[in-house]
Amino acid sequence: MKNRDVSVSSAQGMHLSKTLNIVETVSLAASDISPTSGVFLNMPVAIVMVGTGSFLVSLMAGIIAVCVALTMAEVGSAFPKSGGIYSVIHRVMGKKIGFLALVAYLVEGVFIPAVTSMGSATYLAAVFPALKVNLLAPALMLIAMLISIANISSTGKFTTFLLALELLVVLTITIACLLNLKQPVSVLFSTQVIHGNSFSNVSWPTIFSTIAVMLFSFNGFDSALNFSEEMSGNQKSIGRSVFGAASIGIIAQLIPLTVILLAAPSLKGFLKSSNPILYVSNDVLGPTMHDFLSLGISLAMFACTISVLLQFSRVLYTSGRDNMWPKTINHFLQSIHPKFKTPWEATLFLGVVDIFLNFVSNLGDLISFTSVLVVLLYALIGICDIIARGKKVSFPYKNTFGIMAPIITIVASVYVLSRQTFINLLISLVILAVSFIYVSLFKKADTIDLNLWLLCITCKFLDWMGLWREKF
Repeated sequence: MKNRDVSVSSAQGMHLSKTLNIVETVSLAASDISPTSGVFLNMPVAIVMVGTGSFLVSLMAGIIAVCVALTMAEVGSAFPKSGGIYSVIHRVMGKKIGFLALVAYLVEGVFIPAVTSMGSATYLAAVFPALKVNLLAPALMLIAMLISIANISSTGKFTTFLLALELLVVLTITIACLLNLKQPVSVLFSTQVIHGNSFSNVSWPTIFSTIAVMLFSFNGFDSALNFSEEMSGNQKSIGRSVFGAASIGIIAQLIPLTVILLAAPSLKGFLKSSNPILYVSNDVLGPTMHDFLSLGISLAMFACTISVLLQFSRVLYTSGRDNMWPKTINHFLQSIHPKFKTPWEATLFLGVVDIFLNFVSNLGDLISFTSVLVVLLYALIGICDIIARGKKVSFPYKNTFGIMAPIITIVASVYVLSRQTFINLLISLVILAVSFIYVSLFKKADTIDLNLWLLCITCKFLDWMGLWREKF
């Protein structure tokens, strides 16, 4: 089966700049994963939940993440479009399911940059107390937005530099822990938590449910697909960039966790600490390194902000090019900067929305439901791989595990979904239901005039008001 696709350029007839090499693409995707954020922000959550069982949880999550990455690399290499996961699902499963995938994907892309820029500002303000987080976060978002609009090759080189510094932070604590090992290797395969002053073993259902935490910590390697149209080289390089980013993200988190567990000065103190990672780092590095760690985490989150903006601006660009929205919006989103050859208006839109969200309190609560949508996308990608195999689609990049990779991806995703809270499932269901109504009722044609669309809604509203007055 040949993969046919149309509308590969913007409304102005311009194309994205094909200047990224595989190292820059991997760096952008690995920055989205953000190993430093995973080590210092996500791992403490897992340790608090399952104690020393966090190593086994991370190991299982790593195996699942490898299968997801191999599946994405394989099917993504067959559809080299800047929409990433959305583009693959759209082209394999059709426009309606593709639109639902687009909305699910964009929900993640709208909120995450605001959260990472806020986190970056928080850790930077810890080093420089005179800085105000509520003002610093929008300023960092503005800088990230301007960097994201610039030439993609220059941005890729800059992000590669930031990733190198980020990995230096992780390497520093890893080496320090290796030089201060205090616990036996057997602690890695235990499942101990502490209640009061006594140890107990955490249940296996709790172990399995915590896989979601580390799976989300490894998430982000899919962003390599979003730069498919800007990569030099053949389509096989797309798959290699996805798997390369996943490998860096998983290894750069799993190894530090291992040595941190083994370097705990006291297992009881480690498990009772509100932040076990900082508890160990203060012991092996000393409190004077606190500022270094804070700067490293701030830098990692800033790099992640840039990477996510780059990623989802291209998703928006591709959705406009695919005519997924009303005509006026489509035209706006697929605008390419004449000098930088980047989707600058889509980037500007995302950046402005996230600057606004920086002023919203409890932003973390707003995005808690996105985990459901992310895992749903994993399941859909697994299904796409199997459907594409049935249609005899040619995969330039073939995954090592064959059909087992998408099967494991689907089964693991369904399991993780079953462990989510009811409220998060409900919010996600409402979002998808509204999206389905839109694509079913208002999206029958490839393009819709926005003014006509609004006029129809207004007329329906006035008709409803007339009926309401007659009744009452």
